[in-house]
Amino acid sequence: MKGKYKAAIALVLVLVLLPLTLLLTLTHWVPTLAGIWLPVGTRISLQESPRLTRSALLIPDLRYLVGDCELARVTDTRLSRPSRWRLHIGQLDINSACLSKLPASEPTPGSPRTLAEWQSMLPYSWLTIDNLRLSPWEKWQGRLVMSLTPAQQDIGFAGKELSLQARLRGQALTVSQFSARLTDDQPPVKLVGTFHLPLVPDGLPVDGQMQGTFEFPQTAEWIDAELEWQHNRGQLLVTPRGEVEPILDLPWEITPERITISDGRWRTRYQNYPLSGRVALSVGNWQQGTEQMTVSGRLNVLTEGHAGKGNAVLNIGPGKLSMDNSDMPLRLTGEAKLGEMIFYAALPAQLSGSLVSPQL
Repeated sequence: MKGKYKAAIALVLVLVLLPLTLLLTLTHWVPTLAGIWLPVGTRISLQESPRLTRSALLIPDLRYLVGDCELARVTDTRLSRPSRWRLHIGQLDINSACLSKLPASEPTPGSPRTLAEWQSMLPYSWLTIDNLRLSPWEKWQGRLVMSLTPAQQDIGFAGKELSLQARLRGQALTVSQFSARLTDDQPPVKLVGTFHLPLVPDGLPVDGQMQGTFEFPQTAEWIDAELEWQHNRGQLLVTPRGEVEPILDLPWEITPERITISDGRWRTRYQNYPLSGRVALSVGNWQQGTEQMTVSGRLNVLTEGHAGKGNAVLNIGPGKLSMDNSDMPLRLTGEAKLGEMIFYAALPAQLSGSLVSPQL
């Protein structure tokens, strides 16, 4: 009998001590276990052990690393389930510089591909991030709130410089409010719109329309912008509020290989002199990043005053605009008419260096 009692006591001790040991050593075995499902070369790290309370799971600190680069850091996480799953995160920091270090991977057989398949996997849940910060764009940090169900996803973002309210139902995306302050001395740009997303979420919306308002810096007047498109082509119209004729009209077309603006028109005034012209632009290999893009275009300016008429044409490229080392040939030609006389000039140039501090 003593042997049976000892075996029973040992079994009870194992049942008690094993979960306790696992709980106390979470920081050691959870990252290793998670590594089975993480992409090769990535890992998670727990600085403190998670705590389990009667109502929630608390994770004080969690880091996601690509090699030695910290891609994301999550602090003060709380997971609970009052009526649906609720994930509350105190702060999420994302380092965009680490994204390029993520290893390329093939899609897993049977993994969801369509937008509907991804949505069907969503649990009924709430997600709140008190402060979402993406470097190096810390200016746009703010509070993110999401309400998720398989049928509908609501998202709200509130920051000092950026705010957003949007809803996704199936493939229909409605942006009811978007506001972004691009410069400190100007009012924010405001946009609303509806979009029809593609069946497979790997490209631009299939069709949609968007309206926006912003203040023109030079004249301090309000400008209305309207963007419409179907499939791979559309038109952008920019019109001063209260006027009918647009100051900018850009028909555009986009394919996997090229973005094209053809027969664009613009107009404005400079010190009571009317200026107008046309614009054309072509951007090849646009999906391969700025280092591989090929840019070419043409912009002309027409003006007329008491002294005569003038026409200037700027030919751009073909060349490369890069964040590190641009290589863009330019050629400016001009023609001015005064009575029977015609003046003509041509000026070649080369744009090089970084786009942040270009050299001409």
